[in-house]
Amino acid sequence: MIGLFASALHKLRAELTQAAVVLCLTMILDLRDAIGLSGVAVLTYYAITNAAALTLTTDQRRWPRAYAAVGLVGCAVLIVTLPLAAVITGSIVLAVGVAVRAVTR
Repeated sequence: MIGLFASALHKLRAELTQAAVVLCLTMILDLRDAIGLSGVAVLTYYAITNAAALTLTTDQRRWPRAYAAVGLVGCAVLIVTLPLAAVITGSIVLAVGVAVRAVTR
């Protein structure tokens, strides 16, 4: 039971941190920039998910490997079509997030 509460608390802390970051970014950035930044984050998430799906073995896989490959390429193409400022800012925010996680872990 304690593990269940610890897991819920961890998720709540992550959601509150995410909400704080989004709130700060929307106060600092123009709404269009915030939407572009959100697009970079979401597409990066799905690109990583599709890349991970490519590593699954045949018996672990639910869908053909080609679906994951097309999804990965599609995410990359869509990221390239976003405004350059959003891609640069999104890359910086994601890099800072990875660095913070590496330091705190």
